[in-house]
Amino acid sequence: MRNTKLKAAPVKKAVAKKPAPVRRAPLKPVAAGQIWRVGEQILQVILVGKLLVHYKLAPPKAVRVSNSVGSLTAVEKYLKSNKAVLVKTIKVEPVKY
Repeated sequence: MRNTKLKAAPVKKAVAKKPAPVRRAPLKPVAAGQIWRVGEQILQVILVGKLLVHYKLAPPKAVRVSNSVGSLTAVEKYLKSNKAVLVKTIKVEPVKY
């Protein structure tokens, strides 16, 4: 008789499953009157033009908030990268020139 050694079956490693990604609603286009929550701050869109956006970015209960102007693409990119959530939309009167 020959001496034969039996090989142990390979052990399969348990792979931890990744949790399902959180589904977010797609970002709506930036429009005048929107209020977004960005982390601990609030971004209020005042006026939207072809290329520029006038907005206010401050903590929720700030007394004085300065107006800021940024490009439309930069503001949209900022909202997307910081996972902003649309809180509400206020009806704004159109600007007459």
